Amino acid sequence: MNKPISKTTTVSTAIRAMGDEDAKRDRARPSVLMPDMVGFRLLKLSNLISRPFFSDFARQHELSLNEWRAIVVLAGQPGSAAQDIAAATGLHPMNVSRAVINLRKAGLVEEARDPENHRRVLLWLTRTGKHKFDEISPRAEGDARRLINALTEEEVAVFSTLVDKLIARAEEMAAQEQ
Repeated sequence: MNKPISKTTTVSTAIRAMGDEDAKRDRARPSVLMPDMVGFRLLKLSNLISRPFFSDFARQHELSLNEWRAIVVLAGQPGSAAQDIAAATGLHPMNVSRAVINLRKAGLVEEARDPENHRRVLLWLTRTGKHKFDEISPRAEGDARRLINALTEEEVAVFSTLVDKLIARAEEMAAQEQ
């Protein structure tokens, strides 16, 4: 608990003392950045899941991971805008913009102005883009199934709920930073 400010305690001393107590509390709590902590392990899991894509698979299909993520969103939500892709994936809007530009150049995505908001550009997979999705998605789906098969149905349900809760919190934190 923080010390009350007395006549002999200056405000700056009290602030330093509060900071010291916060620092002690933080030191007593395990860091989410340490290799054995959940935040670090979530990053590791994400990297391990993405790793196969970075192998020959990405070169074979001439796609970056962010381009693939945009294709996945557009396959499930045709007519999405780049902002929608960023929201669905958690990617920075600039990274989505670069991915969309590359997909357009490759002939995998087409666009049209939103008739209700002419500032928004809506995106769809072209026939070639749909073919690319159909070509890659069975492998991606198989990899996801093999990973999830390590869990029981009940564990999948709990894990899904927990991940959604963490995503919601991370989105709140990101919104507060803006």
